[in-house]
Amino acid sequence: MLMRVVVAMSGGVDSSVAALLLKEKGVEAVGVSMQVWDYRNNGGCLSRATCCAPDDFTDARKTASKIGIPYYVFDFEKTFKSEVIDKFVDSYNKGITPNPCIDCNSKVKFKELRERARSFGANSVATGHYAQIKEVDGRLRLYRGADREKDQSYFLYSITYEELKETSFPVGHLTKPEVRKLAEGAGLPTADKPESQDICFVSGKNSDFIARIGKPPAGYLVSTTGERLGAHDGIHEFTVGQRKGIKIGGLYEPLYVVEIRPESNEVVVGTKKDLEREKFFIKDFAFLYPDEDRFEGTIQVRSRHRGSPAKVEIVDGGAWVTLTEESCVIAPGQAAVFYNGDELLGGGRIGRA
Repeated sequence: MLMRVVVAMSGGVDSSVAALLLKEKGVEAVGVSMQVWDYRNNGGCLSRATCCAPDDFTDARKTASKIGIPYYVFDFEKTFKSEVIDKFVDSYNKGITPNPCIDCNSKVKFKELRERARSFGANSVATGHYAQIKEVDGRLRLYRGADREKDQSYFLYSITYEELKETSFPVGHLTKPEVRKLAEGAGLPTADKPESQDICFVSGKNSDFIARIGKPPAGYLVSTTGERLGAHDGIHEFTVGQRKGIKIGGLYEPLYVVEIRPESNEVVVGTKKDLEREKFFIKDFAFLYPDEDRFEGTIQVRSRHRGSPAKVEIVDGGAWVTLTEESCVIAPGQAAVFYNGDELLGGGRIGRA
């Protein structure tokens, strides 16, 4: 039974309506925003669609006042830097494509926030994620959000079953238009607020942020056979699968980043065919229901990937994924998330090819 629930309020319409729905159900909701980055001294997202910036706290505070729930701001800067920003920079410097939103969810929202919540008697945490928790055959299961275009279950693969029991997603059964309609009907100040699209702590390009922290040295662009084709200013400017920004012309086929070699500062480029993989390894595999070590379903290798049929074999330290119908482009460091229909089973980080 939900009693006192901490609602993570980012200042956006989704978390605002999540708090509204809990309040309307008679739940003792407490709004909380997380201070994770010093925007005044370090900069941040320059677009209007931000997340967890000072203006967002103002919107969250106004919303909490309108709904009639208490509101607090927690300082998570230290944890956010070590668990999100430092890993973000380190990944790029190692030639790996990071996904900071997943680290933020697992290390900050569903760990640090939950621990703080317990300190004042809250037994559950709620967020505005588009995902659904349902009880089937006496066991909780995690499903995609009803609005497939806004589904955010991909970013939640690392949540544990124990955390799932103390979590709710009040807007997961709604579509985005329905959420905005509820916010408008309740007169919430976030009803027409644009969606957050950017990494909250980055202003401009990811590579510019990395360069300020400490970029890798320059190196060479090479072909898959080792031929030098050009030079680059640092591997932090590239991700596997990238096509734009390579700046090598005069060839019949477009070039893509196929591999990044941090030990030699080489960026390997090739054709799209060179990128495709039929089998790859997932490390740090997290599985919500560890009943089997072999199973089949759909693997999603990017947040907007439509998914590919695959077989998974869990082994020590991770899992092997074999695509059964088609190859796909994968980027080391990104999350690979496994589904059975709309049910999320687990996932992990894609290892090097």
